[in-house]
Amino acid sequence: MTPIACALLSAAGFYFAFGMGEHWWLAWFAAVPILWLAFGGTKPWTVFLAAWASSALGACSILRAYAGLLPSSVLAVAILAPSLLFALSIVGARRVERRLGAVAGLFAFAALWTMFDFLTSFDRGGGTISSPAGAEVGAPVLIQSASLVGYLGVTFLLGAVSAGIALGLRKRDPVPAAIALVLFAANAGYGYWRLSAPSGESMRVALVESDDVMGGINKENKPATFRAIDAYAAAIARLRDAQVQLILLPENIAKLPDAWRDQAEAKLAAAADETHATIVAGFNTDIDHAQRNVSLAFTPGAARPVTYEKRRLVPVLESSVYAPGPGPRVLANGTGLEICKDMDFQAMIRADAVATRPLLFAVPAWDFDADDWSHARIAVLRSVENGVPMARNARDGLLTLNDRYGRIVARARTVGPFTTLVGQLPLAGRGGDTLYDRIGDSFGWACLVLGLLLTGWSALPRRPVS
Repeated sequence: MTPIACALLSAAGFYFAFGMGEHWWLAWFAAVPILWLAFGGTKPWTVFLAAWASSALGACSILRAYAGLLPSSVLAVAILAPSLLFALSIVGARRVERRLGAVAGLFAFAALWTMFDFLTSFDRGGGTISSPAGAEVGAPVLIQSASLVGYLGVTFLLGAVSAGIALGLRKRDPVPAAIALVLFAANAGYGYWRLSAPSGESMRVALVESDDVMGGINKENKPATFRAIDAYAAAIARLRDAQVQLILLPENIAKLPDAWRDQAEAKLAAAADETHATIVAGFNTDIDHAQRNVSLAFTPGAARPVTYEKRRLVPVLESSVYAPGPGPRVLANGTGLEICKDMDFQAMIRADAVATRPLLFAVPAWDFDADDWSHARIAVLRSVENGVPMARNARDGLLTLNDRYGRIVARARTVGPFTTLVGQLPLAGRGGDTLYDRIGDSFGWACLVLGLLLTGWSALPRRPVS
């Protein structure tokens, strides 16, 4: 009964903290029950199965958003694969603790969990979407370590603190618990110091979205598309006296075929001239004989929009329709263009930030309603990692403005009719200059080496005592 109870307790923590969960504080304790079980006398296979079950049950929270939308095979992999890796981290840390002691076991679990989180980021279909680090975006003070070593620093801290608590309780040893406390306090202290930096200049930004207004997306539908563009143009016109500098619309408003693409673009170009603001809007269109999910950026007085093509596509839903585009685009005013799922891939966004040094990210997006905050917060991690503020406009999701530290400065939930969010987006110079931008995912590789070194060491045969 004890393994079942521990599995259920951890499963509940995972369910309400990670995935679709929103309780950031629970992420620090969710793994404690199953770790407490692992560091005791329970048989290894029982621990492994309990850990896998707890993580898989917790990961089922994603079904609230994606059941019925993504294929069952994709959902099964999204739930079972990260859960398997979590279970391997648990049994690996158990073995290290038994052979090398409690402190080694603590760092083994943190390193192994981080290692697997890092390896998962190489999945071209998911990226960092399942990372436990996303849970902590609700507490900006606790994610500033991402500016040093990336999101993996947050994962490592979650693992180390939970393992330290579990070992302290199981072994009645104050040392692991003290290490956990010191790590947590040091991370929070750095966060408070970083957030104390004075605010600089800001940009007035408007996010305009309607869940109901769309043109033809998968098929050409000129009347519906022009009704949608005219509706957005009318909403933009109401911002004439708002003195906004950037207006961001959502992803994939309509399909624009070559036959009347220029006519459609002219309407938004006129809106940009009328409001004296840059307008960034999502559509899809044919480029180089392939269908692309694009972001069109209209700057006042420009003859043609700047076109950015989405590079990371949602498996099946998008990858079966669109072709990925080439590299990043940044406007002359410093606005970096990305689209929705692009933000799930830390290495690509880091490369973009280093190469283009944007003032801010403008991100049209399209979410799945129940995943509004869970997907938005993954994008916010990219802001912290690279020191770039972000405007993100998600149909069926959230409209958000956040500063370079991940603090949400304005937020609104989309509804059927038009929602317009206007706010001041703090700027702080060009992005791409954090320590993470300079060292990349070195911390992930270091955790891989540490995790393998500790588990390998623990597997060596004991020398006989003479």
